[in-house]
Amino acid sequence: MKNKKGRPLKELCIQVFDASENVLNNICQYCGFVRMSFFTFLRVLRHPSRIRWNLVSYYMDCCGSDATPITALLGFLIGVILAFQAIIQLGRFGVQSYVVNLVGTVIVTELAPLVTAVVLAGRTGSSFAAELSSMKNDEELDALVTLGIDPGEYLLLPKFMAMVFVLPCLTIISDICGIAGGMAIVCSMLDVSLSEYINKCIEVIHVVDLTQGLTKSCFFGFIVATIGCMKGMYSERNARGVGSSTTSAVVSAIFLIVVTDAALTAFFGLAFSS
Repeated sequence: MKNKKGRPLKELCIQVFDASENVLNNICQYCGFVRMSFFTFLRVLRHPSRIRWNLVSYYMDCCGSDATPITALLGFLIGVILAFQAIIQLGRFGVQSYVVNLVGTVIVTELAPLVTAVVLAGRTGSSFAAELSSMKNDEELDALVTLGIDPGEYLLLPKFMAMVFVLPCLTIISDICGIAGGMAIVCSMLDVSLSEYINKCIEVIHVVDLTQGLTKSCFFGFIVATIGCMKGMYSERNARGVGSSTTSAVVSAIFLIVVTDAALTAFFGLAFSS
């Protein structure tokens, strides 16, 4: 007969304490990694010729152009879903004329930056973690240090710069496709012409909304790059370390993206409401 009694309270408390300690250690590790990356950036900033622009352009191509189709498709589908649900819900109160307001502002300020960042966290953040953990496992990082090459300047900084440049550009593409998806539903289900929809979007989407979305995307790009690189640099030197660092990079990046999104939304809400 199996023992159907629950776990002892002591064991549960130990597990909660270990999980909390692990989270705290990860936060401290991330803060230390960001600090190290910041000083690396300042050191390179004094000598711009040391920036390897060929690597920056390479990672921009890998992170940007290859991710454009999936980002555009998801943006379009999100616009379709949001517009369809808005028509149904707002139609109950007879205010379907506000569907364009809802679709335009929500996509630009929230959904497009968030979804694009989540896509790149799963696609690019995991790639960074796998690349660096494999290099560490094969002792390639040690070889760079032996040759007098700073891994931060050679491997990390180009990734950071590429992500901060690329993610806002992909967010703009997602904005356009999301608005186009909403247009397809609104113009087909409501008595709204194409020109009316476009004029309404131009009227309701302000510069502040675009600034908010692009600012979030810059923060998200930095988070995806730093989390992916940190998990790769601090991974274990074995095959299992590659897989665990890749998985941890995706989960940690998505969690931190959502937390940062909530904090920035609250900040912008308080800043522009006062």
